[in-house]
Amino acid sequence: MRRLVAFGALTLVGGLAAASCQLVSGIDGMSVDDTAGGVVAECGPAGTPCGGTCERGKHTPPGVCTDDGRCTAEPVGCGLYDCDPSGTACATSCLPSGAGCIDGAVCHAPSATCTRCGSVPEEAGDCSGNNSFLASGSGERTRCDCNEETCVLTCDADGGCAGSVLLDTLKSPVVLECDDQCNGAVVTCMGPYPCEVVCSSGGCRDLTLRCSQDGRCLLKCNGTGCAGDVNVACGANFCAVACSVPNDSIHRACGSSCSCTEIGCE
Repeated sequence: MRRLVAFGALTLVGGLAAASCQLVSGIDGMSVDDTAGGVVAECGPAGTPCGGTCERGKHTPPGVCTDDGRCTAEPVGCGLYDCDPSGTACATSCLPSGAGCIDGAVCHAPSATCTRCGSVPEEAGDCSGNNSFLASGSGERTRCDCNEETCVLTCDADGGCAGSVLLDTLKSPVVLECDDQCNGAVVTCMGPYPCEVVCSSGGCRDLTLRCSQDGRCLLKCNGTGCAGDVNVACGANFCAVACSVPNDSIHRACGSSCSCTEIGCE
C-alpha cells in the first residue's frame, strides 16, 4: 500500500511538472506589459518595423524591434491635440465641435488650433470696429462703445431686443447690458473672446443664451432679472451664471464645458 501511495505521488508530481513545462513553453515569446496589466506579444524578431501609431493623444513614430524585444521608437505626446482620424499621427487642426483636441483643450475656430480651456487668442482684442446685429425688425447693426478692449452694447433698440441678438466676439470681448429689455430674446455669442450678458431687475425674462463653442460665457442676473424660463447653452469653454439673489428660473446645459458654475443662484 505504501508503495502504491508513493508511486501515485510521484505520478502526480510528474504530471504537474509536465503541465508546468507546457505552460512555460506556451508563454515563451511573450512578455508582461505592466502598464496595461496584461500579456502582449514581444516586439520581434529584431529588425521588424514597429510604431507608426497614435492613441489617446500619444504618437509613436516608426521604429524597429531590437534584439531584446523592444521598439526603438518611444511615444511622444501630441500636446493639446488628439490623434488624427487615421490613428497614425497627431492632429494638426481641429473643428469647432472640439474634435481634434484633447480633453481640457478648446478649438479656436478662426485658426482651427487647439488652445487651453479658458484662454483667448494671443492677439489683443480690438473693439474699435466691432458691432453686433440686434434683430429688432430693422436689420440694422448697432455699433458698440469701446471700454478699453471690450465692446459694450446697451440694449436700447426698438422692441427691447426681444428677437435674435448676435454678439460678435470674433475680434474682442463683448458685454450686452439689458435694463428692462431682452425679454424673450435669443442671444447668440459667436467667436473666441469672452461673451457676457448683464441683466438688471425686470430684464432678461425668458431669455435664451447660446454660448460660443470656444469662448468664455457669463450670464449675470441682478435683482429680479432673469425671471421666467431662462436657458443657457454652454460651449466648450468656461461657462457661468451669477445671481445677486437666489434664482431657480435658470437652466444650464453644460455640454462639453470645462467649467460650468452657478454663483449665488442656488
